[in-house]
Amino acid sequence: MNSRKAVLFILTIILGTVLYGQEEIKIKKREFKSTEQKAGFKEAWKSIKQGDKYYDEGFGTFNLARDHYLFAHQYNGYNAELNYKIGICYLYGDDRHKAIDYFLRAYELKPDVSHEIKLMIGRGYHLTEKFDHAIQHYREYKSSLTLDEDIVSVSNAIDKLIIQCNNGKRLIQEPRRVILQNLGDAVNSPYDDYNARFAYGDTALIFTSRRPLSRKSGRSELDNKFFENVYVSPIKNGSFGEAYPMDKPFDIKGNNSVVGVAPDGGSLFIYVGGEEGGDIQQVQYVPKKDKWKKPVSLSKYIGSDAAETTAALSPDGMDLYFVSANPELTNGGKDIFVSRLNAKGKWGAPRNMGSLINSIYDEECVYLTADGNVMYFSSKGHTSMGGYDIFRCEKEEDGSWSVPENLGYPINTPGDEVFYVTDSSETYGYFSTNREGGFGGRDIYRVVVLGSEKEVVTLTKSALIAGIEYMEKDPFLTIPEPLQVDTTLHISGFVRDTLGDADTVVMASLSFMDPSTGEFVAKTMTGKDGKYVTRLPEPKMYGVEINATGYLYYLDIIDLTHTDSDQSGSVDFYLKRIEVGTKVVLDNIYFETGKSVLTVDSYEALDQVVRFLENNASVRLEISGHTDNTGSLTVNKRLSEARAKAVVDYIADRGIARSRLEFKGYADSEPVAGNDTAEGREMNRRVEFKVLSK
Repeated sequence: MNSRKAVLFILTIILGTVLYGQEEIKIKKREFKSTEQKAGFKEAWKSIKQGDKYYDEGFGTFNLARDHYLFAHQYNGYNAELNYKIGICYLYGDDRHKAIDYFLRAYELKPDVSHEIKLMIGRGYHLTEKFDHAIQHYREYKSSLTLDEDIVSVSNAIDKLIIQCNNGKRLIQEPRRVILQNLGDAVNSPYDDYNARFAYGDTALIFTSRRPLSRKSGRSELDNKFFENVYVSPIKNGSFGEAYPMDKPFDIKGNNSVVGVAPDGGSLFIYVGGEEGGDIQQVQYVPKKDKWKKPVSLSKYIGSDAAETTAALSPDGMDLYFVSANPELTNGGKDIFVSRLNAKGKWGAPRNMGSLINSIYDEECVYLTADGNVMYFSSKGHTSMGGYDIFRCEKEEDGSWSVPENLGYPINTPGDEVFYVTDSSETYGYFSTNREGGFGGRDIYRVVVLGSEKEVVTLTKSALIAGIEYMEKDPFLTIPEPLQVDTTLHISGFVRDTLGDADTVVMASLSFMDPSTGEFVAKTMTGKDGKYVTRLPEPKMYGVEINATGYLYYLDIIDLTHTDSDQSGSVDFYLKRIEVGTKVVLDNIYFETGKSVLTVDSYEALDQVVRFLENNASVRLEISGHTDNTGSLTVNKRLSEARAKAVVDYIADRGIARSRLEFKGYADSEPVAGNDTAEGREMNRRVEFKVLSK
């Protein structure tokens, strides 16, 4: 795939329509070679050529192209085309925040580096939830369009992106109270992992992965990623075991993915496809032989020259809901259809579910709950804030479906959220998305909805600092008693210090939350021996918040569904202590590009530092800024110090004495990882604090 084709494809998938054709971006040797620095040019130019090779091949090797470009960037960071290409690699990789820096640098160096530069800056801001900036650059890009045959469709597509930004502004103002949990490295990989389906009575998770099966694994010509393959993760006591690829008949050449599970678990629907499209086929399980039959096509109606993808059966097995891109039947893009099983046991002609469900953009990932009364699907239309958002609708008494409801932020983001399913109890949802802090590409996450009336609590990353606020603020401090509830489950255990031995315990407060309501059902504290005892209403999943002065804040989900209510359960918790000299990286700290101005996204993490200092009145901190070794040492030193000072200013403005705070910029002098990979450089670019005294 050449660079024009690669970027054309990027623009095509934004809304399912081509926004604009991108001219090929070339890094010219004579412009890249620095007249001031001769040493290192040969190696840098070699990396440029290797990076171009991976870049031209497509999405699947953008990460490899990026690493080569970043190596060359150390030699000359003032080439507009190089900065632009690095921005593209970051934008469609795993760290979208960094894309904006490189796009802005490219535009500053050469405003006409690409006709799409304003569009790409807008995309960077859009995908990182900076909607006002995105709208500004989208409008500037739209005003720059020239008259040609695509101007109407391109202009309409830009208008749609602006609508998505406005949707995002509204949805973020009304966040859902949820906990999001990455399923971990037993399931997820550095590659795309998605389309989770529960099977065998919830004893296994079947999903699709685009990780290589071997060194000779083939790649798709469409996006240069490895072909889809089916994996299974065994589930035992609520934990997901190490995933492994399923063998025959799920090892079909090309793309193959499990896209649906029959309600009785006796058959699976799989997608089998090549580059131009694919079809849904059914695989039956034979219990006596403990094996699966060969896949068979469903019917002449469910299959076309276009792609038929995800599928879901109604509980009675009579209706099949599926997604098709058949241009003769859709409202535009891919739509959801339903086919009825006739008296001969054959699937009849599909019926489009209509404009209430299907927009003029793509719909995907249809899923029905076990009772058939709730349908989830992903859409690029409706009230999406960008890419695919997940929607929910309910079946009415007359058999019609309600208006789709956006699941809201932070479940949905301006990126793609796809393949939402539930377990058999419908207590927890599972979906796939690409987020910072994941393992790379799309990961599978579990979502627990805590209630819509309360403030948002997310666990894409752990919260930062622990501190029992009332211990200093309440003049009538008493140890809280467990709430008096109709208890059927006794839980006890210890809160321990991870830095100490088994005898090191922690005085802490614990709060247990019912995820289905968002209400706390029990609160207690440990005794001097670090032991807590509480009683909970029933064996189920609970959210747990733990606070202890001088320790990291703890928020997580514990699974007590398999605990016998007639016996006592035991769960220990481990907290990390803050000691003199301890360094803590401040996650989720963001600055305006190239500046030391904090963005609002940083306030939550910084407020946790404020609370920690309020509850530990004698603690002094050094706030430090760090960079990688890319660019000028002088510039990096100045910027890292200015950003550290900005953090100190924020904390001091909230009532913390400046005498308790110091700031320092270290540039690249204290790396925590190597600077020879993108991942290492990302780790080195950080803000952290160090405890100077307790």
